[in-house]
Amino acid sequence: MRTTDLIRISSRQVLRQYRKNIGVIVTIILGTAGFIIMITMGRSIEENISHDLEIIGNATRIRILFKHIPTLDPRTDKREFKQNSIDGIKAIPGVDQVSSIVTRNDFVKISHLDTIGYFQMLGVDESFWKVHGSSTQAGILFSEKDLQQRRPVCILGQRTAHEIFNHLDPIDQFITINNTPFKVIGVLDAMSMPDKARTIFLPITTAQDRINSISPVNKLYIRCYSWDDIEDTINKIPLVVKKYQPNDEIEIFLPEELLARIKAISFGVKIFVQLALIATFVLGGIGIWNIMMMAVRSRTREIGLKKAIGAEDHDILFQFLAESLMLSIGATFIGFMLGWTGVTFTASILHNSPPKNLFWLSTGIGFSFSLILGIVAGLAPAIKASRMEVVTALRYE
Repeated sequence: MRTTDLIRISSRQVLRQYRKNIGVIVTIILGTAGFIIMITMGRSIEENISHDLEIIGNATRIRILFKHIPTLDPRTDKREFKQNSIDGIKAIPGVDQVSSIVTRNDFVKISHLDTIGYFQMLGVDESFWKVHGSSTQAGILFSEKDLQQRRPVCILGQRTAHEIFNHLDPIDQFITINNTPFKVIGVLDAMSMPDKARTIFLPITTAQDRINSISPVNKLYIRCYSWDDIEDTINKIPLVVKKYQPNDEIEIFLPEELLARIKAISFGVKIFVQLALIATFVLGGIGIWNIMMMAVRSRTREIGLKKAIGAEDHDILFQFLAESLMLSIGATFIGFMLGWTGVTFTASILHNSPPKNLFWLSTGIGFSFSLILGIVAGLAPAIKASRMEVVTALRYE
């Protein structure tokens, strides 16, 4: 049988029976589309999910302090991170944000009208909010201008705002901190740093300028781009600090348990998706095998007639194998189109352009896999059909 005749007959047979095969076709289409999307956009999706988990759990946040010296009173400890050290840490390839902090060892007195309270105070820079993934419930966060101009503004933790203002709107109201007036420009969201709910935040430059007994910059918070950058970053930080401050030793604190948990979640999601795609292809293969076995049974007399008029075993074998391949490749081709639509949609959500080289790579892999799937699933039914005896096939009812 000529190849063109084989393709024509097989295509006609598949199209004639497409309603019976719709379940298997849809399974292969969805499996192929999912494979295309995961190969093409998998890295971007993984990075996006990982970034969200990191922000929520602060798993890539590193805290740096000077090493504790038992004989040194914290109130008289004048050690501080020099600007050269901070700039050097910022230049480490895996570092996304670096935040400097100043504090007071005791509470500050805050008053508004007749209300007085004592709260923790932190002087922070504009990177502090990005490092901690913080947002406001009302108002805004500090801007670079607030720091440059040393503006007398502040942001309140949620409990601080409630205790000072009760149910009144604190935004644009003035409070007094140790007899110095400050304008409230924001209130932190309840989910942002719950351990800092009774805290008032000032621009670090303003705190250094206007608050008495303020500490030097003795604490840094660092956020890495991803957890893959953490190990390299924590190895380089001591070298950078040692270069500019050879007499100071530091301690690095990392939420290792949280990081391990988030890594496990991300890995579990990846494995689940991959297993789901594999299961989809396996089910598609089983479906093709089942369809072809039923086709052999229902067309037994047809096989007998073809053999009776001169068809060879290999003609029957190739016909059923071609039908299996047509079914697999046809569904895969539709899956390619659906997959490209999914890739384009996913890229628009993630605000990046789809990597076409990965799309064509995944298309090539998917096409190769569909060929293998069609051959493997259709081989046994095709062999069974080709080995039928003419007399037995013609007598089949």
